[in-house]
Amino acid sequence: MKINSSLSRIWASTLLVLLAFVTISSTGCTTHTNGMTLPSPWYHWNRPSYHSRGTEFPFPNEAANLQEVERDRQAQQY
Repeated sequence: MKINSSLSRIWASTLLVLLAFVTISSTGCTTHTNGMTLPSPWYHWNRPSYHSRGTEFPFPNEAANLQEVERDRQAQQY
């Protein structure tokens, strides 16, 4: 009787460990890297999305206007 109960405990604990391993390995943590979200359990099926960098300075017209105002101000001082 003791052998049967110890074997059933071993099988139950082995099954529990196996179930925990399958559960943990089937879920993933999401990480944002270089515009992509990886890894997740389904990252093989998702297409990566890339975003272009854009301009270095986001306000080129404003910078040109500020430089023009500064040139006008310096010209008025002389």
